[in-house]
Amino acid sequence: MDSTDTPDTTAAKRHIYGQGDLDGACFLYAVVNAYVALCGKAPQFDAVCAAFAQVDHPGDFLNGIVGTTGQYDGNYALLQDNLERVLSRLGGETFHVQRMEGPTDAESLGALIGPQSVAVVRYQGNSALTRDMDHWVCAVAGDPQSGGTFVACSVRFQKSFCGSECRYAETFHPQSGRWSNDLLHIGGEVKLVEGEVFCVRVAG
Repeated sequence: MDSTDTPDTTAAKRHIYGQGDLDGACFLYAVVNAYVALCGKAPQFDAVCAAFAQVDHPGDFLNGIVGTTGQYDGNYALLQDNLERVLSRLGGETFHVQRMEGPTDAESLGALIGPQSVAVVRYQGNSALTRDMDHWVCAVAGDPQSGGTFVACSVRFQKSFCGSECRYAETFHPQSGRWSNDLLHIGGEVKLVEGEVFCVRVAG
């Protein structure tokens, strides 16, 4: 590094782009995180490539301000079909996907999460650790103390940057063997988008 190229340690923002900054693929990552949470293993790289290669309207996911607000907006059948197809190509397991109609509150969301199930949800608002989000995550566990829902979020690492310290952590939930990195308080600063909550269960 040239002596004139001194690092800026005062600016409390990132200057280098990362995954998620320029794409709207949080729906796809939420599905992958659902697979990981339910199966306890990472999918193979070639399986992820095959899964992502066959989604409908892939250009929507390459645009950071589109994602599922383009061709997928309000098209619940298209969302569910692509969710199911991505899951089916990530491994040999079989999954059942059920879309929840109508509004979903904290209690209803908690009922969707169990030893063999998680929820893929779209939320808007402020999580415990991020602000002003319109985002898809995988809900992996409930928090009995706060009544919140622990989630696996694909952009928490990017959103954690604050000055020179990257304040990022993951929490292990021993009862389910799952990991989370953020917390939602439904009905507080967070609302779930009606009709865009999917319960994902392992078959058998």
